[in-house]
Amino acid sequence: MCVRYRVVREHSRSDVKGLRLYSGEMVSVGRRDTDWSSWLWCTTESGQGAWVPEQFLHVWDDNRAVVTTDYDSTELTVSPGDLVTGTQIVGGWVWSKNSQSEEGWVPLENLTQISEPK
Repeated sequence: MCVRYRVVREHSRSDVKGLRLYSGEMVSVGRRDTDWSSWLWCTTESGQGAWVPEQFLHVWDDNRAVVTTDYDSTELTVSPGDLVTGTQIVGGWVWSKNSQSEEGWVPLENLTQISEPK
């Protein structure tokens, strides 16, 4: 699915470097995000942490999970008027690509759809 969006509200990425997780990887599960309830703070065995959509995890107890889908936590910085193409919506965020071919997550509430899914 590819959908075109116009940015209606600025979003700045919250970290410089995103974290990549791979299917089958074990992570420690921490707190649930208070604004985005389907996102969990996860930490890798090497100590790196990121917010991960719960649907990309198989949580086996209160603090351990297996990643079920390859995932990249990179956020995309956008400004009002920018155009992006979204390919996936997860937990209120859209995996987006801008005109410079940079990719990352943008909150859906910061976007307005300008084309139908293809």
